[in-house]
Amino acid sequence: MLLKIKEFADFCDISVRTLHLYDRLKLLTPTQIDQSNGYRYYDSEQMKELNTIISFKRLGISLADIKDMKAEAYSKEIVISKLQKKKAENNTNIQILNYNNESIDSLLVTLEDQPEKATPEAEAIKLSRIYCLENEKLENEFSHILWL
Repeated sequence: MLLKIKEFADFCDISVRTLHLYDRLKLLTPTQIDQSNGYRYYDSEQMKELNTIISFKRLGISLADIKDMKAEAYSKEIVISKLQKKKAENNTNIQILNYNNESIDSLLVTLEDQPEKATPEAEAIKLSRIYCLENEKLENEFSHILWL
């Protein structure tokens, strides 16, 4: 059964604009395009393919990587490779966020321990010193993470 693009989009809870993007990228092309009016029609069987794309997208896999996987018919090897790559990216982001939280905690402790009557100038100097120390620590951490 063929569905107009709007019907297909509504049924799949996705925007028409997203379907246009997937068509342009050759991720999900309409089954038929009416040459007289340009209407795009999708087969209800294409819902499985769209669900696959959406599932990988929710995991944070890029459209380019999804396209690569589709070109290889979602072979086990390429899917595993892309998922491992995404997991490594996630782990790096987790380390960076953990470092940021440690920096925030350190700054909070410093701010909470200082006297209430600090002048704005003294405050700015203290914060700039902390920031410089934290930047050096951050550079070392990033170097360590990136060169593992």
